[in-house]
Amino acid sequence: MENKPLVTIITPTYNRKNLIGRTILSIVKQTYDNIEHIIVNDGGEDVSDVIEVVAGTYPEKAKRIKYINKPKNEGVSAARNSALERAHGDYICLLDDDDIYYPLAVEFRLWAMEKFNADVVYTNALKDLWAIKDGAYVSVRKELYWQSPFDKDFILIQNVANCLCVMFSRKAWDKTGNYLFDPKIKYCEDYDFWIALSRETDFHELSLIDAESSIRPTDQSQITGHKDFSEGHIAIYKKWRHTARDLEFVTKAQNEILLSMGKNPEDYGL
Repeated sequence: MENKPLVTIITPTYNRKNLIGRTILSIVKQTYDNIEHIIVNDGGEDVSDVIEVVAGTYPEKAKRIKYINKPKNEGVSAARNSALERAHGDYICLLDDDDIYYPLAVEFRLWAMEKFNADVVYTNALKDLWAIKDGAYVSVRKELYWQSPFDKDFILIQNVANCLCVMFSRKAWDKTGNYLFDPKIKYCEDYDFWIALSRETDFHELSLIDAESSIRPTDQSQITGHKDFSEGHIAIYKKWRHTARDLEFVTKAQNEILLSMGKNPEDYGL
């Protein structure tokens, strides 16, 4: 194991005690074994007992888990930053507390990073749509999430992948000056982080489905779900538009996106 790169997986959690167990198990069951799994409880219900249950079944593999129990809720960006600042991995992934990786996810992404000499790779995921039946959530169908080709200007217009689909190297992160998730951006904070990486590093797209992201109908606490993402896009466009290679094209395309969201770009200085 000493010769294998260390992969850090970051999982923020907030009052999802009934869900995070399956997320942890999906990491424990990875075929790649040199993993550091950092779980950050963002001031919600303590999940240390869930971790202990997993440790009781998989004692050796559970040693890879590090738990940060924050005293108050500060949001997903602050939670991820707490983990990033403690991460030791040569490579880093994000996995939210209601999502899962397939067993080969980490191994294949790492293989691709080395094969293509890449510093950022991204895959695709299934959107696992749940419904409430007999008082419990059940999966009713699965759909393919979006995935878009990478281009340094195109990513300024539209995100290219779900946050659970990306693996980035520490070298890529270091090039950004160790950029952190922006707590002022309430939604699309992962999109903002990917743009920061993309200013310094190209992304390599992989045609692979290796994860699932759950979507539940009434869970307003979801990291992904029933939200108005226009606020995040406005903040991101204002922050990064000036870095475009073709500023005229990016400006026009960004403003068309905002108009499709019912927002007038001029109202926001765009």
